[in-house]
Amino acid sequence: MKVLVLCERVDAEGGTESYLRTLLPALHARGDAVRVIARSVAQADAYGVPAEAVEWSDEHDAPDDRAGAQVAATLAAFEPEVVAVHNVLDAAVLAAARRAPRVVYHLHDHRPFCPNGDRLYPQGAGICTVTMGRTTCAFHGLVHGCAYGPRPRTLGLIARRRAVARQVAAADAVVALSQAMAHLARAHGSAPERIHVMVPPLDDAAFADPPSGRPTADAVLFAGRIMPSKGLRALIAALARIAPAQRPRLDVAGEGPDLAEARAQARALGVALRPLGKLPADALRAAIDACSLVAVPSRWSEPYGLIGIEAFARGRPVVAFRVGGIADWIDRGGIAVARDDVAALADAIVALHAPQRWRAAAAEAYASAARSRGPAPIAALRAIYAGAER
Repeated sequence: MKVLVLCERVDAEGGTESYLRTLLPALHARGDAVRVIARSVAQADAYGVPAEAVEWSDEHDAPDDRAGAQVAATLAAFEPEVVAVHNVLDAAVLAAARRAPRVVYHLHDHRPFCPNGDRLYPQGAGICTVTMGRTTCAFHGLVHGCAYGPRPRTLGLIARRRAVARQVAAADAVVALSQAMAHLARAHGSAPERIHVMVPPLDDAAFADPPSGRPTADAVLFAGRIMPSKGLRALIAALARIAPAQRPRLDVAGEGPDLAEARAQARALGVALRPLGKLPADALRAAIDACSLVAVPSRWSEPYGLIGIEAFARGRPVVAFRVGGIADWIDRGGIAVARDDVAALADAIVALHAPQRWRAAAAEAYASAARSRGPAPIAALRAIYAGAER
């Protein structure tokens, strides 16, 4: 099978990029001819397949007809059987992709369905639950400061995102990471029979064989970009509610604009916070092994929450807020509580540190992660690419 991949970036960072680093070499190993076109190519060999850059529009800008023509030319030369699209938000490029016999859109985040990008209101930080539309999104731009706020530019951005949503709905198949993302695709016009909920594949290196035992010193790991929507400060508040004699250390892997405030909060509340910085994949796995729990206290509607499954693959239970795609997997090896309920989050951390509960949850977590391992998820995706999924 000949597969042309359109994606936002080729580099060593990000959840979508991690997904591609697993998927594309696996397709190549099965004999598929794979080529990549990306808006930005930082590492030409990052995925083990040929990659070239076509600088189409940024997600906030008007579609780029020139870039669409370049993609069309590559289609004509390569003649792929399927175009697999990941995080492309230029409607001209998406329209060019439709010249292929089959288009599969991988839905990794909310941007095709949200001018603000994350379905989180900037003012008030509530999660948006409405379907994107010119009137509704303009209203929320006025009331909640979405997109550019009450400015004409907001209307232009809404129009561009609606054009992208129409291209997603026109795809022959949509691959969603979770039921929450599948619901969004249906709400924005994708036919239910064309939507496939697929767990993200993990390579064998992600798995501990066997998982290490519980560390001597209890620690909770937070890993991700450190920004308000990821909820690190809510996690610190939860840990502060735990009696000092029981309170685990907090390890923080990542960087971001909220780190300084989070560290100050931890000092003020007596929470021992150890910053680890941004870690490459092997170091992140070592950090997971060194902790007793992983926390995913996201305050936005996570499309999936990949760090949770990465923790499961190392035999580590997870505590989380029940938002978005986290609901798909959290109950098989962790505990989820209501969004922003820091008291319940603290109780969940204490509960999962009880020795018998920890052992049971760790075993269940590791078994649950097996769904993302081996040939089965790759074979399922290849069937979707070939149009043979049903």
